[in-house]
Amino acid sequence: MNDHPVALDPVAFEVVRHRLLGITEEQAARLSSISGSKHVTEMSDYNVGLYLADGSVATMGRTILFHSSSMAAMVRHVVADCSGNPGIRPGDMFVVNNPWKGAVHGPDMGLVAPYFADGELLFWSGAMMHMADIGGMRAGSMGLDATESYQEGLLLPPVKLVEGGVVRTDIWNMILAQTRSAAAMALDLKGLMAANHAATDGLDKLVAQYGTGTLMGVMRRLIERSADRMRRRLLELPDATVRAVGRLDHRTGTDQIPVVAVEVRKQGEHLTFDYSGSSEQMPDATNCTWAGLMAGLSAALLPTIAYDIPWNEGLYRAITVVCPEGKVCNARPPAAVSGNIAGAVWEVEIATLTALSKLLACSDTYLSEAQAAPAGRPSALSLFGVNQHGERFTGRTYDVLASGGGSYADHDGVSTQGHHNIERVRVSNVEALELDFPVLYLSRQLAPSASGTGRQRGGQSLGALLIRHKGTPQAGPVAGAWDVPDSMGMFGGNPGAENTTYVVSGSNVRDLLSAGSVPALESLTGDRLEGAGAPRVRTLLDDDVLVWRGTAGAGWGDPLDRPVDALRHDLDQGVIDPGEAATVYGVVLVAGHIDPTATQRRRDDIRAARTSWPVTSPDRVAPVDYRLSRVAPLGDVLEIVRDRDGAHFVQCRCGNVLSRAEQNWRDHAGVGTSADPGLRMNPLLEMRGYCCPHCGVLLSVDCCEVGSAHPHDVELDLA
Repeated sequence: MNDHPVALDPVAFEVVRHRLLGITEEQAARLSSISGSKHVTEMSDYNVGLYLADGSVATMGRTILFHSSSMAAMVRHVVADCSGNPGIRPGDMFVVNNPWKGAVHGPDMGLVAPYFADGELLFWSGAMMHMADIGGMRAGSMGLDATESYQEGLLLPPVKLVEGGVVRTDIWNMILAQTRSAAAMALDLKGLMAANHAATDGLDKLVAQYGTGTLMGVMRRLIERSADRMRRRLLELPDATVRAVGRLDHRTGTDQIPVVAVEVRKQGEHLTFDYSGSSEQMPDATNCTWAGLMAGLSAALLPTIAYDIPWNEGLYRAITVVCPEGKVCNARPPAAVSGNIAGAVWEVEIATLTALSKLLACSDTYLSEAQAAPAGRPSALSLFGVNQHGERFTGRTYDVLASGGGSYADHDGVSTQGHHNIERVRVSNVEALELDFPVLYLSRQLAPSASGTGRQRGGQSLGALLIRHKGTPQAGPVAGAWDVPDSMGMFGGNPGAENTTYVVSGSNVRDLLSAGSVPALESLTGDRLEGAGAPRVRTLLDDDVLVWRGTAGAGWGDPLDRPVDALRHDLDQGVIDPGEAATVYGVVLVAGHIDPTATQRRRDDIRAARTSWPVTSPDRVAPVDYRLSRVAPLGDVLEIVRDRDGAHFVQCRCGNVLSRAEQNWRDHAGVGTSADPGLRMNPLLEMRGYCCPHCGVLLSVDCCEVGSAHPHDVELDLA
């Protein structure tokens, strides 16, 4: 092989670049066609990619972003653990699902394969997907009540599953013996193998046509270009320290709410992500390992800062990540981690996305790219038991994938846009789910009164009603109380509603069906079973109706600034109800229609009432004079200004100066306990609204521990 740099013709570079992307597309196609798993074909819970010999990401698939950094970590662990014994040779493939060896959690199983040319290891390919079951204490292998990883099923460090192109039958049989769904896992593993064969076929053709030197040169150039563009992007953003917090809803043996706390420090062309302020690891399955931390960070970073830059290893050259071992987002073994997708991994993503969006909102150029949080922690329903064919089954519905997006400064969040961490999302088909599971959907539709309210509202998510249909299914999690908001708004916007799952027991659903009507929620009678604490599993009875609604996107800006025409549309489409329109948006309805004049008067009254909210530190330093020059935005209502002596201040859009720039402006704002009435709040938490004490505009809505200091989220370097 020629190791010397190869002069790359620009046309050849683009051709090879697109051929490499085509290889990842073919990997995905082969995995989908052979696996047949709903996790692949209906839910996009997989990814593929190509890597350099050291595990550097060259190209990645466009499905779930959590897996992109995860497979790169797997490759590095295979190289570290297996190079000497058992060795890495042509035709080998290594299976990994250990969260301390690269997997996000145990159900995410990856298969990576080396690519050799002229006897030298040049590249790796990888494919990874969510398995229906890997054993453990709960069907589906996501036991939220697990307290250590030993309860969570099979955990494979790098193991050579394919040797010299031949499947090792002993390892194959050992893996399949651990699952409740052996036939399905066998197809899944074959699909992962096929994805790697697709990569080998594609790389063989490129090597034959262009040579290894050109191929290596293109991959390295791709990484260098992304690194350069990432650094240039960071230089366009102001130097600052930005903080955000995500809170976890699963708690075991503690009365404290664990947090993922991130401090993002941007200096020049570099970003540091520091999670040292996060809680210690928990005695339940909400923790994640370093692989999960990087998965959540990647899902926040790539679409937010690097949305128009090719996604590969180059993006990571401009960042440093700090997180001490033993934190909830970098747990030591044998911590339980199977529930971390709806736990620490998700909160890493949401907190990091929020911090990065606030950084973007300090730039006039990139303010339009900042976003409020998308839908919060997912609550996918696990179904298991005996199906309509008398067979044991396990699976998940994943209606939660049709989640609402976060809002922006200039437009609402997109309804059912899908998870922020899945670029090409698919949503489960109702008929396909009913074919596999012993359930019947009564309805699946946009959930009303769940989107985060604001000048721009969050996108809507789905809600569904299900009943048992033959078989004896169990469902979980149900009848729990999600009461920790995590889909937080921006600059006065409210959070999206939390997940809601409960059972209407002893209902009249069968009578309604027998009478020829499709039951709606409001037509059901019976007892509503929901309770405090952790969600539980329930065997569905014949007269049970399972009610599910996912969390939705958060709002942006003061709800009182939402245009009347937009509110008319919201009311007409059932996005909000009249009560929410009145209490949150200040709407006055006359004969069912908005009265614009009366609405404006009510809004003025609400803002005037806010100006009486108490101010923590009413004393502040005034500018030398009020001929102030604008320096930078702090969102689209506040801004940093400078007086003639060079002192910097925080000023509201009304012209009122709240504080010096180095102070926490929240200490000088009006503070009220404020929340959308549809939110459930844990008694340890409160939702605080911060307003301008002069004009009453809502500047921020923050979830805080009761009695805690005001959050200080943005500090610009104004030196």
